[in-house]
Amino acid sequence: MKTGFAEVVLAVVLAAGACARPDHQAAAVTEIRDADVAFAKATAERGVEGWVSFFADSGVQVVPGRNVVGRAAIRALMAPELGDTAHQLTWHPVTVEASESGDLGYSLGRWDLVPRGATAGAGSALAHGTYVTVWRKQGDGTWKVVLDIGNADPAGP
Repeated sequence: MKTGFAEVVLAVVLAAGACARPDHQAAAVTEIRDADVAFAKATAERGVEGWVSFFADSGVQVVPGRNVVGRAAIRALMAPELGDTAHQLTWHPVTVEASESGDLGYSLGRWDLVPRGATAGAGSALAHGTYVTVWRKQGDGTWKVVLDIGNADPAGP
């Protein structure tokens, strides 16, 4: 069987497309992880303004009994906690996944509420738990939070 130029070009294009997806997806995972770390840093440095700066305009924060929608409502919800000068919220992603298209993903990790200036661990946490944050890539290439959910670990005995 004789292979024509068109068939070879088609095979190369299809192979390149198949290879591009994992690379695109892997890049998105790295970008989401970096965005999550930057989100934590911005919150530590700028409090509630750092927190809301990472939310999409119509982002949602889920709290017990309701969904808080939009930056203004999220700012009002989080201002007391993130304005507390005695404590700070810290977190780090443990798992990050992205869609095959590379424009949607999530980070799953651990958070701690610690005395300001302390680091998490060694019994310093006043509260701790898990979180999941859903991220969407924006038209300008940045990643914004479209959904954030955090759960506290059950209190010990």
